Amino acid sequence: MRYFAQFRAGLGELVIDALRRDLRSVKVVSSDGSSLIFDAGTDPSTIGNLGYLKNAFSVLGMIRRCSAQRAAEQFAEQVLSTPMLRRQGRTSFRTMVSVDGRLLGLPRPAKTRLESAIAKATGARPSPRGGGVEYWLIGRRDVESMLFCQRLTTGIKPGAAGSLGADLAMLLVMASDPRPDDVFLDPFAGSGSIVRARMALPYGRATYSDLAAGAPYLQVPSAIRRRARVTVLAEDALELPSISSGSVSSIVTDPPWGEYDRLDVDFAAFARRMMASFDRVLQPRRGRLVLLLSRRAAEVTRGLWPSANLRLVQSHQLLVNGHSASAQIGGRLPRVG
Repeated sequence: MRYFAQFRAGLGELVIDALRRDLRSVKVVSSDGSSLIFDAGTDPSTIGNLGYLKNAFSVLGMIRRCSAQRAAEQFAEQVLSTPMLRRQGRTSFRTMVSVDGRLLGLPRPAKTRLESAIAKATGARPSPRGGGVEYWLIGRRDVESMLFCQRLTTGIKPGAAGSLGADLAMLLVMASDPRPDDVFLDPFAGSGSIVRARMALPYGRATYSDLAAGAPYLQVPSAIRRRARVTVLAEDALELPSISSGSVSSIVTDPPWGEYDRLDVDFAAFARRMMASFDRVLQPRRGRLVLLLSRRAAEVTRGLWPSANLRLVQSHQLLVNGHSASAQIGGRLPRVG
């Protein structure tokens, strides 16, 4: 089945990797900086529940790029002459139009023609205020086709001010190859976005750690404090005295970047101690690590993975709040002999 998905600009590489982990037989048809069209052998309800997609749609029809009015007329004809809406339930619906990122209104004759066709094919009634199924006519600047889609999601929820977005946090967690028995750690947990994303999936135990966790100006979210099998620590990530050596199976974290944060030492020295700390606590055979860093900081940490007995497997270039960033993904070096 064909789908259209939108996501925050700059996250495309991580989104495609996550889709390939989550879904069956993913084939990317086209992509741009903030959206993609892809085929997958997965039902629409699964696509709609992917928390890292801003919006997701099942593609019901495609025609050559044209005006929104002409597209509405052609899709109305297809709705009446093909079984594209055969499985749609008898619920209310509304139609929306988005062309090159802008919401548009259709001329009344074209809108009426499209809505009448949908009503006849489904037995449903149009409801301008929403509340039912949403059918979207979509055109993208870099796509040669107009799409007729059914919306599957209601949009991602924003994170707390100053925190990572829920979508990026989930993408970083997905990049760690999460497993149901994981002993998870975020040693620079801050607002808890990454820990909350990890808690949304099956896990063994999880640790939220941040030096400021006990300070009045940083309150650990209650959803984390009260969750079973979650430990809250206020410890220096460069030491982690409460974490036993070799006890953590995965670390996903957004450490200070050294450009916008104050550090007591230069970033290179900080990074060496950080990677040594991670080397100590990660399990010797299956430990995995995901770092979100500025591009400049990533150049420093890139050379430190081998010294921490870790292999850097992937490095994705991203944009985070307008800043150039890198997601570094890897794990333990394979044992020889």
